[in-house]
Amino acid sequence: MKHFRYPIIAVFAILSLAHSSGCAVPQPRGEGMYKRVVEPRTNAVYHLYLPVDYVKNNGRHPLYPRVQRWPLVMTFHGMKPYDNAIPQEKEWEKQADIYGYVVCAPELETSDSFMEYPLTREHNYVLRDREHVLAAMDHVFETTLADPGAVLSTSWSCGGYLAHYFVNRFPERFSCVATRLSNFSDKLLVEDTVPRYRDKIPIAVFIGDGDLPKCKSESEEAVAWYMARNFRIVRGKMIDSMGHRRIPQTAAAFFAEQIGLTPLNPIQAAETVSLVRMTEYYPPPELIAKMTPPGVSSPRSPPPIVPQRRPCPAATEM
Repeated sequence: MKHFRYPIIAVFAILSLAHSSGCAVPQPRGEGMYKRVVEPRTNAVYHLYLPVDYVKNNGRHPLYPRVQRWPLVMTFHGMKPYDNAIPQEKEWEKQADIYGYVVCAPELETSDSFMEYPLTREHNYVLRDREHVLAAMDHVFETTLADPGAVLSTSWSCGGYLAHYFVNRFPERFSCVATRLSNFSDKLLVEDTVPRYRDKIPIAVFIGDGDLPKCKSESEEAVAWYMARNFRIVRGKMIDSMGHRRIPQTAAAFFAEQIGLTPLNPIQAAETVSLVRMTEYYPPPELIAKMTPPGVSSPRSPPPIVPQRRPCPAATEM
């Protein structure tokens, strides 16, 4: 049974706008290896990218033996047919080469034109994606040198629903969240897991000032939701005049900063980030109050923005 919060004609009007204003992949392709993979247990399909240095050195990291495994980017695609896992993988290829990331873009049932929108609960398609994504992650760790201790959950557009959802349900399996011009639903999240990742998983939400209204407002709600629960690192970034565009470099840079990773090509990393003009975004008090759960005291003031300093998980021994 399908559930719709908006009239279907309005949904398709929004999607048509998205299709005309940012679904193409402007990022250059990488020089590594792309694979379409079928996970053998569940038959889940995911799209895998191994960075150029991984391929050249047969998995041996340029900083070996200090770094033996490669951070993993789990990227959740937007609404089909206007986005899917293939363009998600493509947009990340160059950043994967620059930083040294393995990229996994799973094919999702949830991010579809006939999903409930906004997404508010665990429908059967969400539960099937839950099984398939976890199986795909396990398969990536079994078949590559991706690091289970350094995993980014990221998204574009309505893939944000699952990017936040997976970390909320399985916080031990992720290291960082960085969503890009994405949707968010507090109704899809549970409170009892918050203490398990509030102090250990940094959050970044990149918001387009000229984005689709629902993506912009829900991204703002995402920042408020995390701040209302006193997450240790919450970074909201408002991007000047940004429409519904693909900007993987923002999430790539945040992930590297938080795990203490030096890009393999720092000059290119700096150049791609410099193309995006950002300012700090702090939700208004009334929005934080709206997103604060009952019985919880007012959150503390936003902390100073400082990089997280800790040993790079990618440098852990095998």
